[in-house]
Amino acid sequence: MAKKAAQIIEQQVQFWMRKEAAQKGVPVSNSTRPIITISREFGAKGAALAEELGRRLEFKVWDKDLLELISKNIGSNKEFIKSLDESRRGLLEDTIFGFIHHRETNLSYLLFLIKAVRALEKFGSNIIVGRGANYICKIPDTFHIRVVCPLNKRIQNYARDYQITKKEASEFILRKDADRQHFSKYNFNQDSGNASDYDLILNSSTFSLSEMAEIAVQAYEMKTGTKVAEMAQQEL
Repeated sequence: MAKKAAQIIEQQVQFWMRKEAAQKGVPVSNSTRPIITISREFGAKGAALAEELGRRLEFKVWDKDLLELISKNIGSNKEFIKSLDESRRGLLEDTIFGFIHHRETNLSYLLFLIKAVRALEKFGSNIIVGRGANYICKIPDTFHIRVVCPLNKRIQNYARDYQITKKEASEFILRKDADRQHFSKYNFNQDSGNASDYDLILNSSTFSLSEMAEIAVQAYEMKTGTKVAEMAQQEL
C-alpha cells in the first residue's frame, strides 16, 4: 500500500512538472538537478526568495501547491490540511475540541508529505518552501537554505505592509514563528533554528532579494557542481 501511494505521488509530481513546463513553453528536462529547500522565519522573505530562484533556475516552486498535492491524496479538504500544516495542533487541543479522529489525518499528512518531498527530490529541479523538507531529504547534493531577519525589522515591515499596529504585527509574527518551530519539533524532533542544519543562512535585512538570490545561486553551484549557465543550455 505504501509503495502504491508513493507511485501515485510520483505520477502526480510528474504531471505537475509537465504542466509547469508546458505553461513556460519549455521541454521537460531529463536531467536530475539537485533541489533546494528553503526554511524561513515568518516575514523574512523566504517565499519571495524561492520565487526569484525559481525564475533564475527555471525550477518549480512548491509552496501552496504541495498542500494541494497532499490534500488530493488524503482526500481531505485543502483548508483542513492547511490547518495541520506548520501548525501547533496537539493532543490537548484535539481533546478539547473533540477532534481526536483528526490525529489520524495528521499522521496521514506527515506520511504523504514525506513521500511527496522524496519524489520531488528524486526528480530534481524543484524548490520546496518550509514543511521541514530539509529534514526529509536524503540526497547529499540537496541544497538547504534558511532565511532570517531581525524581529524588529520583520515587525516594522509587516505593520507597514498590512497597515496594522506594531503590537498586532509582533503578536502575529511571534505566533507564526512558534507554529513553525513547533511543527519541526513535533514532527521531526528538530530545532528549525539550528544553523548547522543548513548549507546557507541569509539575512534579508542585510541583503536585497536580488543579492540573496545571487549569493544562493553561487553557493548552489559550489555545493552541487552544477553551473546555472550549463543548466540553461541543457534545456535547449
